[in-house]
Amino acid sequence: MKSSEIQFLLKQYRISPRYAQGQNFLLDETVVHDAVAAAEITAEDTVLEIGPGFGVLTTALAEAAARVIAVEQDREIMKALHALQKHYANLTVVNEDIRTANLSALGLHDRNYKLVSNLPYSISSWVLRQFTEYPPTPTVMVVMLQQEVAERVVATPGDMSILANAVQLYADAEIIRTVSKQNFYPIPTVESALLKITQRAKPRSAEPEALMSLIKIGFSSKRKQLHNNLQSGLQLRSAEARAVLEDIGLGANIRSQELGIADWEALRIALNRKV
Repeated sequence: MKSSEIQFLLKQYRISPRYAQGQNFLLDETVVHDAVAAAEITAEDTVLEIGPGFGVLTTALAEAAARVIAVEQDREIMKALHALQKHYANLTVVNEDIRTANLSALGLHDRNYKLVSNLPYSISSWVLRQFTEYPPTPTVMVVMLQQEVAERVVATPGDMSILANAVQLYADAEIIRTVSKQNFYPIPTVESALLKITQRAKPRSAEPEALMSLIKIGFSSKRKQLHNNLQSGLQLRSAEARAVLEDIGLGANIRSQELGIADWEALRIALNRKV
């Protein structure tokens, strides 16, 4: 779509883009093709799309997949989606907030679907964690989001965060391409990226929930060294916290952003042995 076409639809349906929710409509169809290709959509696939907007991506998904479930919170945009739905028998549009929607009721069970979306940027971090940590998880996610967030997800030790650890614990992530803000209407204030997340058969931990709890303790105070956060979060003495880090080959003064998933898992195991 051209920006003039988006503006026409906005006027036709009396819609004003919701800036607070990061509602920006994708214009570049090459990005759509790249998203569908990266997700490897086949005629047997069920696809979940969050925030379909006026259906630029939705149309491509409906033409490639067996079934598309498009979840849109905006009631006004739903009028345009209902018009689009008349052209595709395999398209279901749902007027709900994805954060409260019952995915099983929508027909999404276990790991038998893919998630492909130009995400509303206000919920991008929530979507990444929700759909990697909690069932029903998609086999693959290909999502458009802020470039800064995408780079945080694929970070390596030295620049890790809770979000990076949460995604990398359950999945493999890669940036497919960056997307200029000029490819959206209205033009956002940030650059974007197309991120692919492939769910692993098993998490990178024998006790993923316990590991995430430990990671949250580790990041509880970003300015402090890890041993200080372990000391306060696990009620350890300072010497004990330092010793357990040194025992697994980490420096006593290391900071949480320097640890990768394997380091956190080694730390979890070492702490369990100590108890």
